[in-house]
Amino acid sequence: MKHDMDQLLKKALSSKEEPDYWLNQKIIQKIQEKESETMSEKNRRFRIPAAAMIAAAVIVAGSASAYAAWRYLTPEQVAQTAEDQKLAAAFQGEDAVAVNEVQEYGNCRITLLGIVSGKNLSQYEGWDENGEVLADRTYVVTAIENVDGTPRPDTSEEEYGEEPLFVSPLIEGLNPAIYNSVTMDGGYFEMVEDGIQYRIAECNNVEMFADRQVYLCVNDGNFYNNEAYLYDETSGSISRNEAYQGVNALFTLPLDKGKADKEAADKYVKEFEEEWNQGEDSAEADIEETGGESSESGEVLDPVSEGEKTASGNFLSEVSKEIENWKQEDFDKNAKLIKEMEIAPNKDGDFEYDYEIESEGIGSKGTLGAETLSERDDGNMAKFRTIMDGDSPQTAYIETYTLKEDGNMVLRVYYYSK
Repeated sequence: MKHDMDQLLKKALSSKEEPDYWLNQKIIQKIQEKESETMSEKNRRFRIPAAAMIAAAVIVAGSASAYAAWRYLTPEQVAQTAEDQKLAAAFQGEDAVAVNEVQEYGNCRITLLGIVSGKNLSQYEGWDENGEVLADRTYVVTAIENVDGTPRPDTSEEEYGEEPLFVSPLIEGLNPAIYNSVTMDGGYFEMVEDGIQYRIAECNNVEMFADRQVYLCVNDGNFYNNEAYLYDETSGSISRNEAYQGVNALFTLPLDKGKADKEAADKYVKEFEEEWNQGEDSAEADIEETGGESSESGEVLDPVSEGEKTASGNFLSEVSKEIENWKQEDFDKNAKLIKEMEIAPNKDGDFEYDYEIESEGIGSKGTLGAETLSERDDGNMAKFRTIMDGDSPQTAYIETYTLKEDGNMVLRVYYYSK
């Protein structure tokens, strides 16, 4: 059936005339309804921890878009696979926007499938570092595939995660190295179906900024890559770095300008900057207390300067690659263990944790989904780790998670210095 439909569509789309846009959408919808199949349960859900805050050729024209869109699952189907029926319903609602825009860089083809924003759209709740429920969110669905036709590795395969991608909204006028999914309470669900990788990326609702240009970046790596994009501090615009040799897709999100809320946006930025500056003040205080370096004028040199914030993000990305295949003995040999705690699963099978390390001045709170531990090494340590910025440049805190035979999880926190 799929093969026959392929041939019919290709023949129909060879016409030089472009069908009506709404006719295209109806065709897409009907095909997807009839061709919907049982989807794989092999998937992953991740939430970017709030502790990371201190770290911190479009192919959609005319008839071709109908064929391109038909090839993918719809945003609601991806949400259904995530077992989030509430979000699936939201993607079918009037506030959802189907996009189906495609960009290609190297062997990577990224399709922005759709977006929806609002309050209480998901049946899965998240919390910020203060324990407040994150209710007002933006959800963006993308499809990622290899241009050469080879399948993306399934989430259960060892190769999964070897070529990580970072997906995040970016906002005109706000430095993307600081304002991105990591610092905007982001998280994502990911799955692979028929060799195509689907991701639902979520973060704080960006509709309040709808009177500005709001983008979606997809770059290679685990964090925002400052080398992949250009930020004009004067105009506030964000653009692709054409000289960058890698994946650096940049979409414009089709937000309803009528939903812009300047008062809410200004309040959000003010509170964000206050929290960010508190982190800087804390770092300065640490230097003064430990007799840090000073300039000739006697001014304390702040290690969290604007340029070094970006360097910090790049350093964390380097650490992520370095520790990717580390086992327990590698961490014990190359890093300092500063915290170890055993956690029993809750009634849902997830692991909730909340700790503070006074001697290091850090803490973390969150919930780790049991599925995140599904990929483990021969020592039962999960291949997924959390990396947070350290107390000085070229340092980091790393959380590891090891599943015990009795079903409990051991969380270890390491201090790593380059």
